[in-house]
Amino acid sequence: MAFQQKLIEWFEKNQRPLPWRRHYEPYAVWVSEIMLQQTQMDTVLPYYERWMKTFPDVKALAASDTKKVLKLWEGLGYYSRARNLHAGAKLIVEKFGGTMPRDFQTLLSIKGIGRYTAGAISSIAFNQPDPIVDGNVFRVLARLFALTGSIDIQKNREKFWRLQESLIPPGQARDFNQGLMEFGALVCTPQNPACPVCPLQAFCWAYKKGDPEAYPVRSPRKKTVQVEAAALALKKDGKYLLRLRPVGSIMGGLWEFPEWKLARDKKITAHEKSRLTVKLAKKEFGTNGLAIKPVGKIRRNYTHHLETLDVFTAELSGTVQPKTRWKHVWASSRDFAKYPFSSAHAKIAKLL
Repeated sequence: MAFQQKLIEWFEKNQRPLPWRRHYEPYAVWVSEIMLQQTQMDTVLPYYERWMKTFPDVKALAASDTKKVLKLWEGLGYYSRARNLHAGAKLIVEKFGGTMPRDFQTLLSIKGIGRYTAGAISSIAFNQPDPIVDGNVFRVLARLFALTGSIDIQKNREKFWRLQESLIPPGQARDFNQGLMEFGALVCTPQNPACPVCPLQAFCWAYKKGDPEAYPVRSPRKKTVQVEAAALALKKDGKYLLRLRPVGSIMGGLWEFPEWKLARDKKITAHEKSRLTVKLAKKEFGTNGLAIKPVGKIRRNYTHHLETLDVFTAELSGTVQPKTRWKHVWASSRDFAKYPFSSAHAKIAKLL
């Protein structure tokens, strides 16, 4: 138990004063864990504070409309997280009277709550001995035990879950689980870990082997795909055309300016981008002789993709009827604040 107690002592002295740690209220822990998936702490904190002011409890979130939920999430990315939080809150109100369940298996029945999040709520909010393994925990355990299996392979990941569960000290799941994550964030970092001053140095096999940054082991990364795309802000009578991405699609429930992919792993000229955009606009809106002009470029990254999005505008004189079945509206720039956009399209709105 020497390693576990050393870690808990370190956590008690060095933990960051995060807002959900004030009372460990289950709803607050749930919201924080969902926001922290795929997102850095510094980015999450202002979003968390705004969210809790707007939706202070499960019932307030359940009673809100989806548009308001997504607008508050705007810029955090991975918008299915927000939709699942909303759906989960409704289920908790309907099935559990607005009280977050304590049981791990029951938590798994709530939309958007998987193995990690259920373990986080169970152990952090209720101090129950359920494991949680995130990127920080993978790294800390891989180094402490010099584990050589790639963490990108599922059977190897299962070993980490079993190991982490076996290490939880009785009655101390909350501090131990948070301690592992916090230690990975502050001391056992991906690059340049603080090994010379590490309080767990005596327990660390990677340190003894002399190469802690070799852990955790990962499979070779996939090649990044270069994508060229275009977005078109069609303006008529002082209003812009927006369309709603259907729920179930990528970024479903968000509004956007019409957008098209133009090329993959192929550079195309500015003239070719304009030509293709005019051609695609004609196909979708039936516009002829559309005069478009560039207003900027936006770069965005998503899973193994690096995209350059060229933004164009065009004034319309006649009527257009989008051929897509997606819902669409005409909105003034003042109205943009009412519509939830992805990060890229929020930047387009700002450009306009």
